[in-house]
Amino acid sequence: MILSLDILLFAILIVTALLALQVKDLLTAVAMLAGYSLFAALLFAGMQAVDVAFVEAALGAGLTGVLLIAAILATSRRIDGQEGMLRRVVVGSLVVGFVALMLFASGGLPDRGDPEAPAHQRVAPAYLEGSMEQTQTPNVVTAVLADYRSMDTLGETLVILTAALAASLVLVRREEGEP
Repeated sequence: MILSLDILLFAILIVTALLALQVKDLLTAVAMLAGYSLFAALLFAGMQAVDVAFVEAALGAGLTGVLLIAAILATSRRIDGQEGMLRRVVVGSLVVGFVALMLFASGGLPDRGDPEAPAHQRVAPAYLEGSMEQTQTPNVVTAVLADYRSMDTLGETLVILTAALAASLVLVRREEGEP
């Protein structure tokens, strides 16, 4: 059942995506894409794909927006003395902070391939033992991606598409006369 709120959110997604493609100012385009990510996160939450909604909100609207703004501020045609140095220090600090945050966050994860990790003790055996009977799919990876977690897979694909659109907006070459 499609709710009217879902239709409204989907319409807002289309409008923000089109606006992001039409605006000439890169900062405005980044703001539009951040809004797009927030509305996509709401749509994912409504589809009960809460983990994808969280990732979309945190990465798509938050972190990606900050990194794109830093990239735009760091890439100008002219860098004047002190302003250029200040810009480099700010952008460098953001990148170092991001790397430090990722290293800190990954410190609590279990080791790769650890057979005692929680995922190997509870979730993996259930998928391996029941995938053929429950999904009629002989390939366990396909069963997980297409049957058990289909909404998440769709959401993750949309997150990647949004990131590609954002990257293309930043990297597109402008004509000499355009702002």
